[in-house]
Amino acid sequence: MFLYVTKQFQDQSLFQWLSSTYSKTLSYGIAVLIVIFLLIMGWITLKETVMWTDETYLFFTPILVITLFTLGASLYISYCKLNVIGICAGVLLPLVILFGMFVAIGTIPDKNYRLVAPVLVENGWGDVLHGALFAFGSVIELFLLYLLQHQVTKSIQFKHLVFLILFLSILTTGPLLGTIATFGVEEAAKIRYPAFFQWRIVGIGNYFNHLDFLSIYQWLSGAFIRLAIILYLITQAFNITNKKKRLFIQAFICFIYLLFMLAPISDEAFLKFLSNYYYLGSSIFGVVITCTIALLIKLSKNRMSIHAKK
Repeated sequence: MFLYVTKQFQDQSLFQWLSSTYSKTLSYGIAVLIVIFLLIMGWITLKETVMWTDETYLFFTPILVITLFTLGASLYISYCKLNVIGICAGVLLPLVILFGMFVAIGTIPDKNYRLVAPVLVENGWGDVLHGALFAFGSVIELFLLYLLQHQVTKSIQFKHLVFLILFLSILTTGPLLGTIATFGVEEAAKIRYPAFFQWRIVGIGNYFNHLDFLSIYQWLSGAFIRLAIILYLITQAFNITNKKKRLFIQAFICFIYLLFMLAPISDEAFLKFLSNYYYLGSSIFGVVITCTIALLIKLSKNRMSIHAKK
């Protein structure tokens, strides 16, 4: 369905196609819904990053300072063109993958993959499917490629999607299975940042035992790129090309994020929001948006065929 949708737009953006085929009102309506989703997604990324930073290595640094640094770096990248964001991702993310492979291999002596089996045998498939729903909430974010497909030099093909989904699946299941195999099911369920705790048991010989600083690079690289692409997509949704307007809107969004970060929202309330609303809601939203756009494409084709017969 994703390929079916993207192939219809060709060199047009999603919102340009909606405006020309249907109406600007419909285009702006869908744009507003997607922007709201992007705003929530960006705030969650920022909140998670700042919480993790404050709880793991910058214990005495004010939340305001951490937030300003994170938003400043993301704003600087997002103000540039898409190819600049792509170059930054191409430079940063390969090391993230290498470090991930390193921690996976380095913790092999401490892993016992027999601990993974009770999850399926004793608790049944109900809990497994429930957990898969949370993972699906992240994978469904692929629909955001609708907003970028007209800026890609080569058309998105089936093999590209297969590779991307496989990569995301490995990226999700690898740390999850590694955490269960290392700490067990019960302890893994209590760990807030499982990947970071795996780094704490990695060592090189007898002299290099504290390599968890590499996880800082991993997390911040992903957070900066994610926030930057979110800020960029928000301005693209409304086709804002003027540099000053784009900078003003992105800076205003960062200011709103800053206010939310300073608001007295407890970690417990935040985690309840994620588990009870966000992951399930993002799954539903992604499926509904994709199906709606596919339906609009089908209706437009039927309408064109009727006019052609007349």
